[in-house]
Amino acid sequence: MKRREFLKTACLASACLLSACKSTIQHVQSTRQGNKLVAEKTLFNTKTTVAIAHEGYSIGIVKLDNNNFAASKLICSHRGCAVTPNENGFICPCHGARFDKLGQVTKGPAEENLVSYITSTDQQFVYIQLSE
Repeated sequence: MKRREFLKTACLASACLLSACKSTIQHVQSTRQGNKLVAEKTLFNTKTTVAIAHEGYSIGIVKLDNNNFAASKLICSHRGCAVTPNENGFICPCHGARFDKLGQVTKGPAEENLVSYITSTDQQFVYIQLSE
């Protein structure tokens, strides 16, 4: 391979890798009450999945039905890339791992599920339990 071809290929590969690492997640507003993050249920009027920012990473909240929600840390258990929501759950753009709406591995290379959080609800809010 000639130098020019090598540089062209290397630049193209780098651009692909950088785009895979870039997060395209749009975060919604949440508040914190003690050891819980709080999101309004109205956020789910038009979406089934939302993301909230927490201490340098994202937490994805998925509406399962009117009073049941699942929450997962959006960091791939394989190599630590940011996963993004899709129609079936979450996907890792770095190596193709897939997770269902509960954060459970459905396709490798990841072998461990996403970190999950206990959720609860009332009439108006979804609560994400951060710690015991």
